[in-house]
Amino acid sequence: MKGRNKPAVRANAVHHIYQNTRNGYLIFYSVKDYLILFSVISVFARRYDIRILGISLMPDHIHLIVYVQDPYRFRAFIREYTKVFTKMYNRHYRLSGPVFNTPFGCAPKLAHKRIRSAIAYVFNNPVEGRLAVGVEEDRWNFLAYAAEKSPFSEKLRIDRARWELRKALYTVKACRKEGRWLDYTEIGKVTGKLSSRELQQFTDYVIRKYNCIDYQAAISYFESYSKMVIALNANTGSEYDLAEDTYGKDYRCYRPMIRELCFNKGYDTMERVLNLPEADRRRLGQNLINDTGATETEVTKLLRL
Repeated sequence: MKGRNKPAVRANAVHHIYQNTRNGYLIFYSVKDYLILFSVISVFARRYDIRILGISLMPDHIHLIVYVQDPYRFRAFIREYTKVFTKMYNRHYRLSGPVFNTPFGCAPKLAHKRIRSAIAYVFNNPVEGRLAVGVEEDRWNFLAYAAEKSPFSEKLRIDRARWELRKALYTVKACRKEGRWLDYTEIGKVTGKLSSRELQQFTDYVIRKYNCIDYQAAISYFESYSKMVIALNANTGSEYDLAEDTYGKDYRCYRPMIRELCFNKGYDTMERVLNLPEADRRRLGQNLINDTGATETEVTKLLRL
């Protein structure tokens, strides 16, 4: 959004919240990035008694559907989770400056039809971004967790899990019980020895433990979960009040580029890549264009050029 005026926030109303990243840079390079932001949002939502009806975490922006009771507490919620996540994120990637643009995008939705449309719009962002075929098939809009505990992993039996996985789950449980969000060091320590299968189980467990989404409130606009999924898959919804320029873009390019850098190019992690000198990142960017068919804009966003 242009300008720095405070967004209009109304008491006792549903709002669509939109936060785009600074310069359109990528924000999510790994599962850790998603889980940490989700845990931070969830902790502050509970701390400030914020009712969230939906969340969608996209590669370069995020959406929330929020019922705002007290505008002051709501602004404190946005301010605090943004500040905490930015500090952790910058420390981890050795970056500086804001992660998100300010002010955040905010549109009150007062009519039942507008609320339904905003809910559909937010949950359908991964579909419009070509990250999923169906609205319930993307992990990072969290819709599938309304119907299943572990929609993206094998059934978890903690009593039969390896010690490494049990230790990771106990750490998450303790953090959640104490009202603490997860951080990069913590996740790195407990997941280092987990298999791919266990990492999927761990991810579903974290989301389940921290999840603050009031699914029943969202579902109430569609009568039932099954009807909601059918409706959302039939209608992507509309956003008339926020000028979002990222809706409908193809985000499929980023995962192959990250795999190319971390595995084929041998950099192991994106932390290493992002801390290369700019000249080296530009060289890698040209290689990515040649090897993956990515555009210059996509490479620029990925490598923060």
